[in-house]
Amino acid sequence: MDTTLLTFIVLGLTALVVTALFFLLWGARTSARNARIALVSGGMLSVWAVVATTLAYRGVFEPQAVESFPPVGVNLVVVLSVLFLGLATSVSLRRLLTRQSDLIRLHVWRLVGIVFLLLMVRGQVPALWALPAGIGDILIGVTAPWVASDVETRHGRRRAMIWNLFGMVDLIVAVGLGVMTSPGPTQVFQIAPTSELMAHFPLALVPTFLVPLAFVLHVTSLWQLLGGTWAPHPAATLAPSR
Repeated sequence: MDTTLLTFIVLGLTALVVTALFFLLWGARTSARNARIALVSGGMLSVWAVVATTLAYRGVFEPQAVESFPPVGVNLVVVLSVLFLGLATSVSLRRLLTRQSDLIRLHVWRLVGIVFLLLMVRGQVPALWALPAGIGDILIGVTAPWVASDVETRHGRRRAMIWNLFGMVDLIVAVGLGVMTSPGPTQVFQIAPTSELMAHFPLALVPTFLVPLAFVLHVTSLWQLLGGTWAPHPAATLAPSR
């Protein structure tokens, strides 16, 4: 696939996801504090996207040596830890992430799986990785609006739980196969081509930015659907005990 077109698709998709998530946070604000949290979160999300893009462009995520652990994998662990820490320590941020239908619709970007299949057809990535990763992402992206449309009903909630679980498994399988088909000590399948292209700009933005963000959104949605105490209303802590 033409590099210019691929760059346009990936960078455009990244910008759209950042913008959509910011408007989701901003639209859920109910106080001046929440508005500040939305602005700060949107700003940090933008900075993260710019930093990830810069690092990818400079080749930081490309395998440096056969013996070294894939930089993409290291980045994934660090980023997920930071994201979950942020959610765990900020009740205000969690309150801004309670609109289930919007959280689910954000996954429409997963239609990028079509690109993976096209790259496979052109012999640029292995079918062992592209087929499950591409088809899984397409299924999640296509069904996201349908799942979001009735998530507030009992059957809709059950469907959304299954959908979120499938989406998480899809990401885990994609990352796992990507690591096992890329050069390095974690390579299990000695095939050609490898998945090394996913560590090069611009595709490196998928596993280093879009994938961890999508995984956290899945966890966020699933936790609430399962009835977890996500973000208790402030008034609840002020009510006198009886």
